[in-house]
Amino acid sequence: MDAERGLITDEEIMSRFNDANRPSAKVFITNFSGHDFSKAEKFGKLEWITKGYVSFHSLDRVKFRICEQVEKSDPDDYLLLSGIPFLCVLCATYWLWKHKKCKMLIHDKKKDSEYRELIISDKNFSDIFNVINHGTA
Repeated sequence: MDAERGLITDEEIMSRFNDANRPSAKVFITNFSGHDFSKAEKFGKLEWITKGYVSFHSLDRVKFRICEQVEKSDPDDYLLLSGIPFLCVLCATYWLWKHKKCKMLIHDKKKDSEYRELIISDKNFSDIFNVINHGTA
């Protein structure tokens, strides 16, 4: 604040604007394995579902951990797939069951390693199957 004139400085305005417009969504990453996910932060706060090596000898424990973490998510949060396919499938399956839609972030090497949003929902699948089976959406 410019104390002499009782005015708010440009820096304070921008700070307030940036804080007010930060995404409140979270980005749940299926597995943190050391990759740089910083470009996904523009979609929300990064959260890890699993970290590092995942043992196939304790799959029940893995399923429990996935369910425990996905329970913390909201329908407007994002799922970023990373790691072995088994983990990605389990995370996406539970996410879809819980929220009926999944906002996925897909890594795009062609666009300077940015992320693209892909929304998957029951309605998406119904429309696709109707076109395949009946020729209409």
